[in-house]
Amino acid sequence: MPIFHYQALDRKGRKNKGIIDAPHLTSARSILRGRGLYPRSLKQDAEKRERELFPALTRLLYSVSRRDVAFFARRLGTLLEAGLPLDRSLANVLVQTENDYLKKALIEIRSDIVEGDTLSVAMQKHPSIFPPVYHHLVSVGEKTGTYEKSLLRLAELEESNEKLRSKIVSASIYPVIMLFLLGGILAFLLAVVFPQVKQLFLELDAELPLITKIVIGISDLVTSQWSILLIVAAGIAVYFFLQWKKKSPGREKWEKFVLGLPILGILVQKVLIARFSRNLGVMLESRVPLIAALQVVAKVVRHHIFSAEILDVTEKLKEGKSLSESFQKSSILNIMVLGMLSAGESSDTVPLMVSKVAEVTERDVETSVERASTLLEPIMIMVMGLMIVIIMTAILLPMYSLTNQLQF
Repeated sequence: MPIFHYQALDRKGRKNKGIIDAPHLTSARSILRGRGLYPRSLKQDAEKRERELFPALTRLLYSVSRRDVAFFARRLGTLLEAGLPLDRSLANVLVQTENDYLKKALIEIRSDIVEGDTLSVAMQKHPSIFPPVYHHLVSVGEKTGTYEKSLLRLAELEESNEKLRSKIVSASIYPVIMLFLLGGILAFLLAVVFPQVKQLFLELDAELPLITKIVIGISDLVTSQWSILLIVAAGIAVYFFLQWKKKSPGREKWEKFVLGLPILGILVQKVLIARFSRNLGVMLESRVPLIAALQVVAKVVRHHIFSAEILDVTEKLKEGKSLSESFQKSSILNIMVLGMLSAGESSDTVPLMVSKVAEVTERDVETSVERASTLLEPIMIMVMGLMIVIIMTAILLPMYSLTNQLQF
């Protein structure tokens, strides 16, 4: 059903705006008048059409934060658990939803449900907002009559993922700010301050030490037209690198390179283990079959190498092998994880063990990120200080030499 944006006045002349769904424009006007609103502007939403024509662009323009999705899942699950029918629960959640793009998706989902679709099928039509794990968990909940619990589990999953993501982003903010600050200071010194000092040295015909000549060369490069060509060349190189990384062979080589890095590789491995175990644990606890759960998790981990390993494991499980045995040659899962999987299989508590792995690994990631951030702070300050000292030395050495010459 089409969605319309409106701006209207109520009976007291107050401005009101929002979105509604209606079969056509005339019907939308009638609905608004029935609510006591007099439309000043009413136009059909273009997102659905643009999403079909330009899927890559609309992912950027019409984004919904995972926090908003978590709030939706928790509110809907709570209302359903309280005994409200699905249609009324969705209507209540719609009123409380602030993000327009999520609201439009929920309007479409509610319309699909009214027309006879199940919640899981309706969610499946919005993969950019609701990943495959939503469809599978809600589908199992619908079959068992406990899909409100599935929604609450999904909310917990989103909150756990968001907490881990926030920790990593927060720890990354300081080094990024320091890097931009360092770049700005160096650019100012090399492009503004040093050219003026260089002109003074040329007028006095001063003998320049090697460090000053090197800095002059860098300053000349920064202030010349070659710098623009270098920036353009760097931009082109980045573009081709991103295109190469999108394709399967390039992406696999890049992932192998990152995993092989001393500190970053270990952190990426831990994040992948946490994401894998958290999603798998939630799905198994919701009674999703193991092979189906692994097939969904293979898409959720968003890592080419690990996804291929997980899909390979599903084939081994079909042949009768155990989960821990199938992951023996994994380049991502470590001995601790394999040991806990084996213990879970021995005691028939795989879902519990996988969830334990998620808790342990997420705490480990948080500790590692905090430790790395703490170590980076003094390193960035030392690098910044060293760069400034080098430039100031390049300025002061010839000036000191000139001063001595003038004294004699």
